[in-house]
Amino acid sequence: MTTADSDSQQGLLTQLFEKAEAEFPPRFREHGWYLTVIASLIGSGQQKLVGRLYEHLVAQPQYQTSAARQALVRRMREAMVKCIIINGIPSVIEAVTSVADVEKPEDCDYSCSREDWQVGPETSERAANVLKVLYKSEKGGHVKTLQSHRDIPWISVNISYGLFLSDHRILNIQETELVVLPAIMAQNLRAPTYWHLRACLRVGIEAEEVEAVQKIIEAIAAHGGRTLDVQRVRDVTDA
Repeated sequence: MTTADSDSQQGLLTQLFEKAEAEFPPRFREHGWYLTVIASLIGSGQQKLVGRLYEHLVAQPQYQTSAARQALVRRMREAMVKCIIINGIPSVIEAVTSVADVEKPEDCDYSCSREDWQVGPETSERAANVLKVLYKSEKGGHVKTLQSHRDIPWISVNISYGLFLSDHRILNIQETELVVLPAIMAQNLRAPTYWHLRACLRVGIEAEEVEAVQKIIEAIAAHGGRTLDVQRVRDVTDA
């Protein structure tokens, strides 16, 4: 790639990031827009561009101290951690590496939010409480269908939610859905997208806000050459 091509690509990315931020629902915009962009990039196979997003963010006035950049990367990293269970560890490793490659040494955050992880009554209860909100069920919406494949619902409840998606210490339940929806939708998965459009409504994100988020996910996916054919929030009839 020539320097001119690289500059052109960076210009298109900058426009894409600026559009995503400007069109994100206002009450979630300050700390939410980049979460959806991260998950959309990973879900659509553009995970190596997360580092470009980090560079775009740290050029902004609010991230001009190491403390602010460390706080930012903790939130970005949490979004990427949640994507592990949806998009797979190889893609997320590429995304995290793209950030690590451009971080300054003084901005590195060495904290670990998962050193105490273990599956047990506490994580199972936490998962059940979140699933009641998202699915109106302690085990999610797919358990009856998968009764003859019990490993899958066990992993979904105890690992996917128990360890990853019900952990709201860094990202709250609404912010988590702003990660989960794009991580799924960018893969063009119709039924899971519907479940999480509905989940967004159930955690208090308004329909017009969800629609705005969907359009941003579509724009990010389109940048990667992917056209999405999923249901829209207006199709949700059982929120």
